[in-house]
Order: sequence, then C-alpha cells, then structure tokens
Amino acid sequence: MSRKAGWAVTAGVIAAGALYQVLIYRAAHGALPHGFAMALKCVPLALFAWWGATHARYRALAFLALALAAFGLWWADGHSFGDAAYGIPHAVVYLSLAWVFGHTLAPGHVPLVTRLATAVHGELAPELVVHTRRVTWAWTLFSLAQVAMSACLYLFASLDAWSLFITVLNVPLLGLMFVIEYAVRVLCFPHHPQASIVQAIRAFAQHTAPAEPEGIHGSPR
Repeated sequence: MSRKAGWAVTAGVIAAGALYQVLIYRAAHGALPHGFAMALKCVPLALFAWWGATHARYRALAFLALALAAFGLWWADGHSFGDAAYGIPHAVVYLSLAWVFGHTLAPGHVPLVTRLATAVHGELAPELVVHTRRVTWAWTLFSLAQVAMSACLYLFASLDAWSLFITVLNVPLLGLMFVIEYAVRVLCFPHHPQASIVQAIRAFAQHTAPAEPEGIHGSPR
C-alpha cells in the first residue's frame, strides 16, 4: 500500500469513528429508531469478534468476553435501564486492556510496556526498565479508571454526561493518554532512543497478534 493510500485509509477510519461516536451519542438520547440504535450497539462487538478471530493471542478469553458482552447487551436492552447497554462495549474494551496490561505486572512476568520497548530498542537501560513498568501500571489504572468513571457517571450523573464520556470523549482521552506518556518519556529520557506513538501502537498490535504455528515459514530441519 502506497503512503497516500495509507493516509487515505487512516483518514477514513478516523472519519468513520467520529461518525459512529456522534450516532451512538444521539442513539443514547433516543433520537434514532430502536432497531438502528441496537445495530449501533452491536458494531463494537462485531469489531471485537473480528479482532478475536484474526488477531487475539488469547482467543478463548476474547470470545468469552464477547459472549458476556453480547448477553449483557441483550439482557439490558429488555429492561428499563436499557440505555446502560451503550456502555457495555466501552467497558469490555477497557476491561480487556486492563487485563492485557495488568496481568503482566504479576510476579514472574515481564511488564507489557517493558516487553514492547525491548522489542523495539533491544536491551533497555535499568532506568528504562523501571519507567516501562510504571507505564504498564499507568495503562492498567487508566483502563480501570475509564470503567469506574463510566459506572459512576451512569449511577450518579445525568444521561447526557455519561453518554458524552463513553462516546464523544472516549477516543480523545485515549489519544491524550498516548500523548502524555510520550511527552513524559521524551522529557525524562531525552538521551535515549524514542519510539513514536505509531511505533508503539504497531508494537502493541504485533504483541497481541496470535503466534504463528511452528514450521509455517520454514522450521529448522
């Protein structure tokens, strides 16, 4: 794919994401037909199913999360608090991210950001090992905070505030987290090689991709 085509695809994805956020925000306020609103609720689950089938390293866990989310969406839609179903895809995404980052902080594991940085730069300086562990904690807590804030806003704030948070503010907050992490890294470690945000996203995607079966590209003979 040429550079221009890549930029066109990226722009298209961003535009489609922005349109979806606007539509889901309107759906949460009852401004769209129920059938269309239900279809919008299912879009993130369909994307999650595609990712689970083609990219997830832990496919069984991904499909378990998908099944629970689909059941929760169906169950909530049949009750008076059916608008809560709009928050289920948001919760599934961030709980999954919290697990992906958080379980690597357990004893005997290499923190995920440390692993990604090593894959990009090779062996890390001791201070970078400490920093990347802290960044892994930061992403874990950020993901959990997203879910906690969504729940608190749904329970104690207006529908408008809650839907604004899980739709319109969702992607900007995620982008802001990337920018803050990158800025802290550049300011604190100016003399170390720096991976761009795009490189970090690419490394994460490669990490979560399923491992290829042994021998596909030429096993040792």
